[in-house]
Amino acid sequence: MAAVLHLLLSLIVAWNISAAIPALLKPRFQSRFSVVLRTVALYIICLFPIIPDFVQTYIVSFAVFMLYIFTFFKAEAEKNIALSVIFFSVIGSWSYLSAWWIQRISTTLMPGAVEIIVAALLVILAMLYFSIYRVYFRQVSDSMLLSFFTRRMWNYSTFIALAPSVIILTLVLNPPRNLMLQQIITFFTIADSTVIFPLLYQMGRSAKLAEENSKLRSRGEYYQAIEAQQQDIRKIKHDLMNHLTVIATYLDLGETDKAMEYLKEIGARFSELTKQYTPNTLVNAILNFKYQQAGMKGIRLEIKTDITAKIEADETDLCTLISNSLDNAIEADPPDKNIELEMHEDGKILHFSVTNRFDRKPETASDGTFISHKADKENHGFGIRNIKDAVERMGGNTEITAKNGIFKVSAEVPLKK
Repeated sequence: MAAVLHLLLSLIVAWNISAAIPALLKPRFQSRFSVVLRTVALYIICLFPIIPDFVQTYIVSFAVFMLYIFTFFKAEAEKNIALSVIFFSVIGSWSYLSAWWIQRISTTLMPGAVEIIVAALLVILAMLYFSIYRVYFRQVSDSMLLSFFTRRMWNYSTFIALAPSVIILTLVLNPPRNLMLQQIITFFTIADSTVIFPLLYQMGRSAKLAEENSKLRSRGEYYQAIEAQQQDIRKIKHDLMNHLTVIATYLDLGETDKAMEYLKEIGARFSELTKQYTPNTLVNAILNFKYQQAGMKGIRLEIKTDITAKIEADETDLCTLISNSLDNAIEADPPDKNIELEMHEDGKILHFSVTNRFDRKPETASDGTFISHKADKENHGFGIRNIKDAVERMGGNTEITAKNGIFKVSAEVPLKK
């Protein structure tokens, strides 16, 4: 009876967890054989009994399960670790609970009918729990909110999800003598393992709202740039009669050269405000605005574009890519006072790059990200991350290099059909 119950409960746990993991993590292998292999591997892991005073079994089971996640599923390390802890908290809690009851059934003299009833109740409890469990994790997986998680959020999730595992580990190391207390704590860990999914859902919603608010703020900045450009144009129009009077005066005095020079100056000012780099109004506004910003700092911004049709990509993300790349280059204050931006498309891919020289090599963290030189690092250093996030949302690729005194941000973005 005990062996059959152990096999059955392990099967229920493995079956439900094997269905939940691919909903949140992308499988590394797609063949039918790999699906069968990873299901069997998970079932074997769930067969390891976690019992009091055998802490080695718990640690080995957790290590093997994490290896299982990293072998069969691909994602960022932080996400893999977090979900390993989240799912193993369920496996560990149920393994401890079922092992404890199976041991009682085996060591306590019970009538056969009572053993069957206890075993049936455990199976019913497991099936009822996992029916609720599937509702929670499907809410998270169907909402696609986890795509808004940052590495920091995954790290927070790992620490939160460690609580049930730490409690079970404590029970294994030092099980309380009060059997009722032991069962209450075990059921608490099982419930706690499930509550993590609604928590992930709320964290994802908060991250999504923050992302949407950031987009709205960015779009507001872009429209402000357009408004500033329009105000400058209105100023020139407002002073047009004065300009014409000056030109007429020069002509009356026979000073044709001065009149032509003045006319060229007015034309240049007007041209700088209305340069059409692309058929996209917002993109043009950002490029014109950044061109003026660079000029005020004595930096020459060379813009090379070969865009004949409207760029079919998310304008907010596209402007995030352009503005953040140029902001970083302008703030770097290149020693030669030159920045070069290139944009061209081949009908399928938009190719983008911003290049500037540097005299102080950017610092990089252990994960390859660049570290801001600014004193207030908590509120700066997000430009590169914003660029990568924007390009990723558009389905493109980013390459950022800093070598031979040249810093370059490159991106390739697939155009919408």
